[in-house]
Amino acid sequence: MQTSEIIELVQERTGNESSTTANDMIIAVLETLAERDLDGAQQNFAAQLPDEFSEVLRHTDQQSQEKFDADAFVQRVAERSDISEDQSETWTRATLSALAESVTTGEREDFISALPNDYVPYARWDV
Repeated sequence: MQTSEIIELVQERTGNESSTTANDMIIAVLETLAERDLDGAQQNFAAQLPDEFSEVLRHTDQQSQEKFDADAFVQRVAERSDISEDQSETWTRATLSALAESVTTGEREDFISALPNDYVPYARWDV
């Protein structure tokens, strides 16, 4: 998927018409994902994302990564984006699932299997 297609998918899932807002939220989710210790799973995932998104994950100091649950992930996205946690939950799910859908099926499965169980619902868009 191209950058514009991912942005459009996030806009569609959130009902937000602003491509700038969608792009900003994608970056916020990726920055937060880069902070999470997933034993390097982000690197293979990043390799299949458009360059402007993959760079966010690739410029991560793996030594500073930490483990935190999905609630803390949503909270970090909210703080980073200056939105409520309820809004962040919607945006995080829309964004992470769109990013997961933008890579090959094999990489999507590998990435989702590397996520802690409480993150998995955010990486799938089943409505």
